[in-house]
Amino acid sequence: MKTISAFFIFLLALTMACGGGSSAGGPGDAVTGMFDALKAGNGERVVSYMSESALAGMEGQLEMVKLDPQAASAQMAAMGIEIDATAIPDMTVKDFAIAVFSSQMMASVMSSGDVSIGEVTIDGDIARVEVTTTFLDETETNIIDVVKEDGQWKVVEFGLNM
Repeated sequence: MKTISAFFIFLLALTMACGGGSSAGGPGDAVTGMFDALKAGNGERVVSYMSESALAGMEGQLEMVKLDPQAASAQMAAMGIEIDATAIPDMTVKDFAIAVFSSQMMASVMSSGDVSIGEVTIDGDIARVEVTTTFLDETETNIIDVVKEDGQWKVVEFGLNM
């Protein structure tokens, strides 16, 4: 149960430190687009800004949730994330990410925030984007890693020091 709680704290911190926009634009647009999708509670759009490796990084959390679907579903419901416990065993990581990032609680938290893009460094299909976020009067600057996949810029790593 503590592991599942730690995962949800991680997800909240992760979303507060990243952003997203049209990934067909530049790397900064991908970051602002993802942030806008998080603010809107549009999990499908959030996932569209995530690289394959970012989604794969959530597989461990999904596996933890699958260990006790009933408890995980109840904990997620307490956080405003509605996932039917009977759906969890067959859930893909993409389905899981969409459900988490579609929650009204996530949109509510994100709607109080602001993001601005600083320096963007591009080296071929890899970019690093300086992002400054402000939530609840706290401002933080992080570096977000972005990669070009199939011609689209996708968020890879969220730049958190944990």
